[in-house]
Amino acid sequence: MSRSPRPLRFGAVVSVRGAAREWADEARRLEASGYSTLLVPDTLWTPSPFPVLAAAAGGTTTLRLGTWVLSAPLRRPAEVVRETRTLQTLSVGRFELGIGAGRPGGEKDAEALGVAWGSPRERVDRVEETIDAVAGQVEPVPRIVIAGRGDRMLRLAGRAAGTLALPTAPEIGAAELADVVRHVRELGGDDLELAMQVTGVGDELPGWLRHRLGLTPDGLRASGAVMMLTGDLDRDADTVQRLRDEAGVSYLTVPGELASRLSPLVERLAGT
Repeated sequence: MSRSPRPLRFGAVVSVRGAAREWADEARRLEASGYSTLLVPDTLWTPSPFPVLAAAAGGTTTLRLGTWVLSAPLRRPAEVVRETRTLQTLSVGRFELGIGAGRPGGEKDAEALGVAWGSPRERVDRVEETIDAVAGQVEPVPRIVIAGRGDRMLRLAGRAAGTLALPTAPEIGAAELADVVRHVRELGGDDLELAMQVTGVGDELPGWLRHRLGLTPDGLRASGAVMMLTGDLDRDADTVQRLRDEAGVSYLTVPGELASRLSPLVERLAGT
């Protein structure tokens, strides 16, 4: 028997706002537009995710709130348990714990914080230890979102997570994505929700893709990048639905600078 497709949902990754009221206002706008989740990164040059998610919780009633994603090597499990429990209380169970073994270059963050970065094995150990601590000590247990690509992380996601953030390059095309998803399903199982980030819309790209990676809209289109949308509502709706139906990707995360532009698409497709 074929599995029914998951309903589509959308999260907005927001990293720069000001006072608490501005975070609450942005969260209300996202909620009204149909976004499922406000997501906040965990880096040393962006606001700490937990207090800003708490501010967003106070301004919303249904919007989910997530870390995108916590770097497990930089935080003790007991600290994550405490922060998760607090956010689950403040948001009445709307927190989603996104967690991973650390981004490339994360060892510099570890050095700045005075903590050990560890080997790849040790970092995955910390992810697993943290997830198990949260699952055992927080009620209600939040949805767990794992970002990772190694076989051990995929198996951990299948055991302990509800969502896997697919570890794909911005340029990934349909054929390569199919291979990635096949491998994920072999190790993580069929129950995982799969998430991918929108690369760009029309001629708009997030600044970090242009300036740090040197990517261009024309180059991404030429590569067949599946997450490069056109800006045409009907065409993009077809693209997103096909991505869900063929690859099983039902959770799209949107860079904050593109969130308003994609609001009509979100309003049309969220929950379908």
